[in-house]
Amino acid sequence: MDTTILVRPAQATTADDRAASAEDRKLVDRLVRLWKADAERDLGTRHRTGSLLNERLGPPDKRQPHARRVLKMVVEELGIAESDLNRMRWFAHLFADVAALRQARPEVTNWTRFKVALPSLVPPRGGVARKPAANPSRPAFGGFARSLANLTAKLIGLDSRPDDAERAKLVDGLRELAEAASSRLMIKVVVDVE
Repeated sequence: MDTTILVRPAQATTADDRAASAEDRKLVDRLVRLWKADAERDLGTRHRTGSLLNERLGPPDKRQPHARRVLKMVVEELGIAESDLNRMRWFAHLFADVAALRQARPEVTNWTRFKVALPSLVPPRGGVARKPAANPSRPAFGGFARSLANLTAKLIGLDSRPDDAERAKLVDGLRELAEAASSRLMIKVVVDVE
């Protein structure tokens, strides 16, 4: 005679700790088939992926503890970054289909352009969506200057010295920044290591 042992989850167990449900597995399998069938992985595939995820998980502007686990399953199966899956969810949330996107934003013709446009489409919590740069070919450098000022303040605030490996990584990063400043801003920056 077989016996069954009932194992209850620990009291601290959350919804994220439980095994995937059959519905979750069904969703992941459906997405795998979709992405394997569509070799181009165009805007339509991304919109459909976002729609399927939103059907199961709800809208992307509401947090769901269950969503994180499902997204991780999709990441493992498809090898798509979780950040891209979230963008796909926003794509499907903001636009009924690809035609609606093209009507609202005709300049968005591929996924890369959608990712660039997304911050201007999604309002931050309690606010309005950011305005795109007045001239996308001449981006505003104010944000870049603020980032440098923040980085400088953080560096000054450090109370310890980096070890040799950390120092080497920092020097490499500064050299890359100097090279970018030379080529993009026409500013000569020299990193001299003592």
